[in-house]
Amino acid sequence: MGWSDCGTDIDGRPIGYAFAATCDEPGCEEIIDRGLSYACGNMHGDGDGYGCEKYFCPAHLRGSAPDGGGRMRFVCTPCEAQWRWECPDEAEAYDNE
Repeated sequence: MGWSDCGTDIDGRPIGYAFAATCDEPGCEEIIDRGLSYACGNMHGDGDGYGCEKYFCPAHLRGSAPDGGGRMRFVCTPCEAQWRWECPDEAEAYDNE
């Protein structure tokens, strides 16, 4: 088994890049899959605290919430707001890069 079929999310939906879906942003009908490329936080599950177990098209993912390894996590707008609230110094440093 690979990343094409990774089980189910907290809502019981199948996850992995083999499963076509629509963006989880309310009102958005963009076709995506439930693979890591579209996962809030760059990982299935909560993304080590920076993700919401939902899947979004590129228009609804933002590059923020650094992963500690010099890379950015892509998160949805509410998760970005939570990161900015919890880590204001880190967010300010990111904004000034």
